Amino acid sequence: MTNTKVPITLTRTEAAARAHIDKRTLDKGIEDGTIPSVRIGRRVLIPRAPFLALFGISEE
Repeated sequence: MTNTKVPITLTRTEAAARAHIDKRTLDKGIEDGTIPSVRIGRRVLIPRAPFLALFGISEE
């Protein structure tokens, strides 16, 4: 078993790359509530597990 730590959130850039979509498309999904996100100040973070679950991806 490896002891690598996986961040619990993705940045907008990371999420867009994982989904193979443009960041503007990701932003529209965040705005309309389709893509879960948390705003901390000006920073937008996407919770990894719920985001990947949208696409049926498991990180096990």
